[in-house]
Amino acid sequence: MKSQKISRTMPATLQDQFNYVARYGISNYTLQAVIRFENRLDEVKLARAVRLSTDAEPVLGCLFVERDDRPFWQRLADPERISWCRLEETQDREESIMKFLLEPLSMDHDPQVLALLVRCGQEDTLCIKLNHACCDGRSAKEYLKLLAGIYTQLYIDSSFEPEPNVQGKRDQSAVLEALGITDLKSAFTSESEELEPTWAFPWKQSVEPESIRFSISRIYQRDFQNISAYAKTHGATINDIILTAFFRALFNMIKPGSDSPMEIQFTVDLRRYLPEGENIAISNLSGIESLRLSEIKCEPFVATLERVISIMKSIKTGFPGIKSAFACELMSGMGFREVLKMNKKEWERSLTSRRSSPMLTNLGVISPYPLLFGETVIKDAYLVTPAFRAPAFMLGISTYQETLTLTAGYYEPAIRKENVDCLLGLVAGELISCHDT
Repeated sequence: MKSQKISRTMPATLQDQFNYVARYGISNYTLQAVIRFENRLDEVKLARAVRLSTDAEPVLGCLFVERDDRPFWQRLADPERISWCRLEETQDREESIMKFLLEPLSMDHDPQVLALLVRCGQEDTLCIKLNHACCDGRSAKEYLKLLAGIYTQLYIDSSFEPEPNVQGKRDQSAVLEALGITDLKSAFTSESEELEPTWAFPWKQSVEPESIRFSISRIYQRDFQNISAYAKTHGATINDIILTAFFRALFNMIKPGSDSPMEIQFTVDLRRYLPEGENIAISNLSGIESLRLSEIKCEPFVATLERVISIMKSIKTGFPGIKSAFACELMSGMGFREVLKMNKKEWERSLTSRRSSPMLTNLGVISPYPLLFGETVIKDAYLVTPAFRAPAFMLGISTYQETLTLTAGYYEPAIRKENVDCLLGLVAGELISCHDT
């Protein structure tokens, strides 16, 4: 059996640890996917494919083990006894999908991936949960391709077993090596102090019982094509357009009433610095950058966009996100309790100040071509980013077949659903109408 090549334990990277400790009051630490098919899948083969994916990428078949000095990932004792993919037949597809999204993933007992196949008539929808402690958004996209490939192989040969990726790197060392960085202390220079957050998405403290919620908004092909054409005309990326729309929507909602620049943080995939073909396992390999912009009353979209493009060009000249890799490497000797203490301290500062810069994670195009599970085509797909407790807030973006999906996960009553729905509507409105400006 190929699975015998897999070690029983593997190190937890520092990014793994930081994402893991979000379980302590910050986030639901879960990345999710919703995938709709034209027809039905074979539910037995699908469950087997999910199970085998945890051999192909071994960290998915593990549990995180807390240990003061060096936490680690430990393989599940009996993976064959786990229900990797449930089948649910329903007359209300959207209700079943939302119910799954709201279900918690147990950090203590569940594996790092679980799935649900929602069957409504002759159409199937596959819903997937991935633990953010072991993977980031880019890995979530790669996982969908991995699962599709395994299912397709099983469709051809039911005895298929994937080759375990036991050599794939999971930490930032590959990035630093690719950039030729050996002297971290001289490379890691901070030109300016880290600035404090200046605002937060609207929220209020509450002693009422909390409940997790997700809001979703979608922009379909025709409007997406108009947005793409507008971006090309103005020398902008889709990400520039989204950042501009996000800022304008937040200015509209929050009305900061200050000339001081407001900040949005955004994620950066550090794999951009790796040579093509580098073997990177399912992992957390992301950095953070921030962009600050002042509100200008009655400013047209195109003028805001020009300011965003200018700042983004400056950011791109300095290896965006790379400071996160430096920081992780420099702090790699920290024990788990130190990581937990640091995280708790930062969270308490946010609660005291009542401020936390809104975050954007644009996961980009899920696949540039239609994905197949066997002979069954994925006709629609989107990713759902983690839910955060206030004052933190994240807007997630993903695109498949020229349909762009905006998602946000949050906890009521601290953050109100009507406010999140309003924000997504404003962002979508800014995006759809931008070509008119």
